[in-house]
Order: sequence, then C-alpha cells, then structure tokens
Amino acid sequence: MVLAILGLFLTACGGDSSSSSDGGTKGDTESKATKSAAKSKKTGDNSVSIHESAEPDQINPIISSSANSTYIESNIFQTLLRINPATLELEGVLAAKRPDIQELDNGGMSLAFEIRPEATWDNGTPITADDYIFTIKAIKNPKVNAGSIRPYMESIERIEKDPANPKKFTVYLSEKYILAESNTGYYVYPEYVYDPNKIMRNFTIEQLNSGKSSSDKRLQEFATQFNDPKHAREVGGVIGSGPYEFKGWETGQRVVLERKKDWWGDKVDFPALNAKPDKIIYKIIKDRTTAVTSMKDEGLDVVRDINPNLFIDLQKNEGVKAHYNLHTPTFLAYYYIGLNRKSPKLADQKVRRAIAHLVDVEEIIDVTMHGLAERTIGPIHPSKSAYNRSITPIPFDVAKAKELLTEAGWTDSDGNGVVDKMIDGKKMDMKLSYKYNSDNDFRKEIGLLLKENAKRAGVDIEVEGLEWTVFLEDTKKRDYDMASLAWISAPTPDDLKQIWHSEADNPDGDNRVGFGSEESDKLIEEIRFTLDEGKRNEMYKKVQQMIHDDQPYIFMFTPKERIGIHNRFDNADTYVARPGYDEKQFVLKP
Repeated sequence: MVLAILGLFLTACGGDSSSSSDGGTKGDTESKATKSAAKSKKTGDNSVSIHESAEPDQINPIISSSANSTYIESNIFQTLLRINPATLELEGVLAAKRPDIQELDNGGMSLAFEIRPEATWDNGTPITADDYIFTIKAIKNPKVNAGSIRPYMESIERIEKDPANPKKFTVYLSEKYILAESNTGYYVYPEYVYDPNKIMRNFTIEQLNSGKSSSDKRLQEFATQFNDPKHAREVGGVIGSGPYEFKGWETGQRVVLERKKDWWGDKVDFPALNAKPDKIIYKIIKDRTTAVTSMKDEGLDVVRDINPNLFIDLQKNEGVKAHYNLHTPTFLAYYYIGLNRKSPKLADQKVRRAIAHLVDVEEIIDVTMHGLAERTIGPIHPSKSAYNRSITPIPFDVAKAKELLTEAGWTDSDGNGVVDKMIDGKKMDMKLSYKYNSDNDFRKEIGLLLKENAKRAGVDIEVEGLEWTVFLEDTKKRDYDMASLAWISAPTPDDLKQIWHSEADNPDGDNRVGFGSEESDKLIEEIRFTLDEGKRNEMYKKVQQMIHDDQPYIFMFTPKERIGIHNRFDNADTYVARPGYDEKQFVLKP
C-alpha cells in the first residue's frame, strides 16, 4: 500500500463506521440541534471540536501508528512539503518552494531545499538544515521505533548543508525513487528539544545506513529518551513548528491544542500556513452513537466516519441539516481482514481462501454500508490507474469453502460440527480468533456475520473485542488469527514496501500477516525505482495478482467518507486527502 509521507503517511485506521441502527433514543431528535429555527449555541466560539472514536496511540509522527494520531500531529508539526488537499499537487510548507531536483550520473537523485527565512522554533531560533538532518538520523536510528517509516527513507545516503546559508541543504538519494520528492519533504523536528545532548551528531547517515554503528550504546541512549512517553503525550515534550501548541491530553476525554500567539507562519501570506481557529479540541468518544447524539446537541463541530445507518438518518433530519453540512468525499482507504499466515491453522493458502469465501462482502456493502462503498480486490485504490481490474472479487460461497477445507485436509473426524486436522501429531480443531477494536461495532458486526457463515463450513470463530491500543499491540506481536483493520493512504504512487515486503515482517514493521517471497520482494523493490508510470503500473498489477493468489488479506471495500461539519464555519471544504477536511482553514462566520 502507499505511503506518501506527505499525505501524512499510511496508517492503521481505528475509526470507521459502526453498525448501530439509530442515533440513540427517540428523544434525541428533539435536542437543540433538531429545532431548525433555533440559533446555534456555538455562535462566537472560535474553537473547533472534532470527534475521535479512539485514543491516539501517541503524538510523535516518527513512531506513532494510528490515523487519529496523524491528524493531531499535523497541526503541531510541519513538513517541508505537503499535498495541497484541493489540487493534490505538492507545495512548500516549511520549504520556501518545491525542491530543485536533479538526476545524477550514478543513477541517484539530488533534491535541493530551502527552508523559509521566517521559519523559527517556539524559542525564537531559526529552523535549519541541522534540524532536518537530525530528523532523518532519528528515523534511521535502528533503536528508534520507526519501522513503519524507515523504508521510505532508506534511499537517502547523505545530506549536504549549504555553507553560506544554514537554511539550505541538498538531499542525495542512491536511486531514482518514485516518492523522492514527497518523502524527503518530511516533518522537521526541533533538535534542541528531541536531542538536547546532540547525540545523533556523532553519527553520519552513511554509518546509520550501513548498520556498522548499531551496537553503539549511544544509539540506544538516544532512542530510549526519544521513544519515551515524554515525547508522546506530555506538555513541554511535544513541540513542533506548526501553528498549534500541545496543551494537554486527558485519557479517554480529549486532546487540546491552542493557537500560538507569536507564530512564525503569520508573517507569510500563503494559504498552506493559514490557521484560523483559536483552539482545536479532539474529543474522544468511543461510542459512535453517543458521538452523533452529541453532534445533534451541537457538542461537536466535526464528526467523520459516521455510521452509515446514522448518516442516512441524519440526511433526513431537518434539524441537523439546519446546523450541519453533510459530506461524502472519496476516501483513499481499504477495509480488510488480515489472516496471520504464521498461525498453524492459516498456513495453507487453501484455508485462507476458504475463509475468504465465507465473508459476504456484497451484503456488507449493500446492507451495512448502505451502498456507501465500492468492492475492492487489493491494496491499490480503485481510482488509480495501477488498480488491477482483471482480478475477480472472491464470491461468497460456503460450498466452495467446504471444498477447499477438505482439500487442505480439514474434515470433521469426530462429528462435533467443527473440522479438524492432525498438525504436528496433535488433532487440532479449526477454531479461529477474530479480533477487532472494541469501540467499533461495525467491525464487530462483520465478525458476527463471518462467525455465522463459518459455522456452516465447520469453522468455529471467536469474535473478540479489544481496546484499540491493546488490539494494535496484538497485531504487532502477531497474537491473532484474524484481525479487522483498514489502511489509509495518499493520492501519490504506492510504495508497497511498508506492508508487503518481507523485510517489514518484524515486530517493528507493518507486514503483520507474513506475506512475501523472493519474487514479490523483487517486484516491490523495482516499483519503488521505476519512474515510467506505464511500466510501474504493470508491475503493480503483478504484485496485486500475487497478493490475491496468496490470500493474506480478505480485501472488502473502499468506503465513501461520511462527514458532518457545523455550518458556523466558512472555508470548511471536504477533500479526497485525509482526513477529508482541514480544520486549520475553518473561518468562523461573523
């Protein structure tokens, strides 16, 4: 799947639709927001309150792994470049402009950047090349928990500072990389905050790339303090160059950001640096029905991933429409069930394919999603030219599932209704765990539907809900048989290495199903450095076919986003780029 680091990067999606059938009790429809003639109680409040259905895992872009963390981080930290959400073109943020790019005789590339002259840290010191170099070294430090991002930076072989201007530098890549510009335009961290003792200055990028310094105790010393919760959730430890200051995180309640009074971006007339709200409050409400009830009472300004049933009801609610605009932009994401290939019961491809035949995706789309989704077959979004349309989606077919299980040696030898097989000299029943984040009723419903269908094929599935961070940790540890998740991406070429390369099959990586072969790894590596779009698309299609044939994921659908935004704001547009809006741009109406 893609990660364009500027699209804020590919992340596991904890928030999506739930499956409750209504928005609460009948009395909810009589809340203040439903009285269309009523004046909004939010008038004059220049803060934006945004619903988050799950706790962020942490607030540190290099090591966080959840989508909601990414959205919060983007208002605290800044990248050199960003994808303009309206045009989907790259543009400068910390960088004065897009870099000067040169192809080199050795097959590599160089990208020359200049940081805006106005850009400063909160202590008034200028943001310089040293801060960018520090950031890249932090990612390349093997002891830092940056396994998800590290593959996107591995081509960076050195960075040269301009001796005449500390804000100018050139990044040299060893190869011509498809995401060279977007990924080198990554976040910049303040070295004085995250490495006050300048430990990483003792190492060159070349040394970090080679791994020769991996045993140096100073790398672990730095990583210990960088990975520490201080830089993930404590006021004073989470600091960036963006317009908002991290003011607090009440677990299970809210994360609060406050507009900086003397922010450097106010000196620059550029839309990407607009920051209008005085405060942004991310309200953590795990129950989505409760969140919609709060929305009806104007307790939230932005609600996304609204349960499809609730969203359909909201579209008919005149009171809600008096205060909120409802949107369904395209969402660059796919929902899937991951199958752990390292589980003895799921090691056989025929078993994995049998389980896929037991998921009625069309029913999920039509009934649960109300048609607000499109069937998909792989990790490339259907809107992209690289999507392999020759692959036929796997149909719901209980009889075929039974046939495949029998071919794989799974039969009901003892007549207990569950198929079994001798594995390593022991009889093993086909009992599988299906894990999901417990705040997500939608994923629970998928699991329950699968459980009922699986019974008909002699498969016993335990549906287990876990708190979001515990659930993520279990997937990282590979402590599951099946896991219901989603990946979100950016509108840039897809670098599949983060999720699909065998090198990412480790506790710090995102290949959590154990997919990969010498052939698929080679194709994924070639894709990364093939600039010709036509040739690259053919390789993408081959990898999609390999993934389809192996069946490590049960790909389900790509959804339409479902967003409600209070109409007390102007400039509250929705976009394809995630999270589907830019709250920094919201302008309070007079």
